[in-house]
Amino acid sequence: MTDIAAPGPLPPPPPRSGHGCLWGCLIAGLIAIVAVVGAFSYLGWYFNNGFKDDATLKLVVATVNADPFARSVLGDDIAVTTVSSATVSTVAGSGTTASYIVHLKGSKAEGTLEATVVTHDNVSHVTSLVLTGPSGRRYDLNAPPQIPNNAI
Repeated sequence: MTDIAAPGPLPPPPPRSGHGCLWGCLIAGLIAIVAVVGAFSYLGWYFNNGFKDDATLKLVVATVNADPFARSVLGDDIAVTTVSSATVSTVAGSGTTASYIVHLKGSKAEGTLEATVVTHDNVSHVTSLVLTGPSGRRYDLNAPPQIPNNAI
């Protein structure tokens, strides 16, 4: 018979770094932070400068510049200075609705405009324009001009 030698003691396992989960969590957190900072940076850029290339907003500004009442309140060369809010919704078959709240500046004054534009079959139509003048008074630019009662 052959004697089988008993195995000796097993070597100790290699030491664990203890940082495996920590590094994984730190990397995931860093990716999340970069994504949030990137999203807020893009939104900040859009609301301050990026809107200048928005075709729908260009239509709104052209419509306001063509409106004699808006020009009487704000002056000539009305332009968007900043965008406070922009909402776009699309419904299949119905088209796209874009709503904006923008700050405007003309040669005489500044104001705020609430605008809604509906686009269907690549044709855009401004459906609502409400201008808030420098005094805080609101003007519906889509409504027919009001005739004072004493003028009738």
